Amino acid sequence: MDVGTFLLMLGLSYALGLLWYDLLPEQVWRVAAYPFLGIFVAEALLPSVLPFDPRFGNLHLLTVLIGSLVAVVVDWVIRQARHPSLVLTPEARGAAA
Repeated sequence: MDVGTFLLMLGLSYALGLLWYDLLPEQVWRVAAYPFLGIFVAEALLPSVLPFDPRFGNLHLLTVLIGSLVAVVVDWVIRQARHPSLVLTPEARGAAA
């Protein structure tokens, strides 16, 4: 993988992470990590299945969209299954004397 493809993949994962996480009902701040991983896995698996997929900068565009969306949805499902607890108000701490 050359540097230009890596930078394009990083930029696309960040932009698509912002888009997909914004469309989900909760705000999740892991914006680029999971879409990047999804794009990487999708680029390894899907190009042979989608021969009509257009290429831009050594990346297949439909594969990038599918990979990033699947990774964000998987992250969201795992997060919902873990039932994270939210702290609505911070606890009051007394000054130590």
